[in-house]
Amino acid sequence: MKTLGVIGGMGPQASIRFMELVINSCTKDFGVKENDEFPRIILSSLPAPDLIANRKMEEKAGNMLEQEAITLENAGADFLVMTCNTMHVLSSRITNSVSIPFISLIDTVVAQIRSDGIKRVGLLGSMTTMTSNLYLEPLRAAGIEVFTPGIDEKNDVVSCIMKVLAGVSGLKERSTLKTIIGNLQNQGAESVILGCTELPLLIDHSDVEIPVFDSLRLLANASCNEIFRGIIPPCA
Repeated sequence: MKTLGVIGGMGPQASIRFMELVINSCTKDFGVKENDEFPRIILSSLPAPDLIANRKMEEKAGNMLEQEAITLENAGADFLVMTCNTMHVLSSRITNSVSIPFISLIDTVVAQIRSDGIKRVGLLGSMTTMTSNLYLEPLRAAGIEVFTPGIDEKNDVVSCIMKVLAGVSGLKERSTLKTIIGNLQNQGAESVILGCTELPLLIDHSDVEIPVFDSLRLLANASCNEIFRGIIPPCA
């Protein structure tokens, strides 16, 4: 059984949910029941600089990611994941600093969209996520048309994310996201990527008419597949 190293803390609420999703996948998808059958997980709650709204602290954040990846490898992690979409703009700092594999949250989501045959997808996330090539480039390379909100709605999405991080989000923010997703659907989106790991804390598939891709849930599933690869096959 492989040891999972998690670069989390961006923000802490999403990291907590990721751990819950991994444990749930262990029990539901791999039939783990006994305590000594659960995997070893090393979680780092890293207080990296905020890249949600801007990238001014990118170099400092990159240095922190690099050092944390090395620390987790030295602690015994067999592979790494990172629970923040936006920070994946710096993922090369991780892959270039360690010898163990890194499972990209972005690649995991794009692979699932391709597998599901989706051709037109909406994208929500931080301002960096919605405007950079982080998702746009691999999705378009896969022949998938991407819809993002207008600038005012982009700002509303970022506001919702910040409210989650501050622990003050509620029905108002959920309603805002539902409206934005509805507008993306009207533009032609067949589904939507919740491309910030705080967003599923506000909204899920039961709240909207089109399927949602929960980036954190998909990463948790991919992590469990790697943890038990060749040891315990997934439950039928």
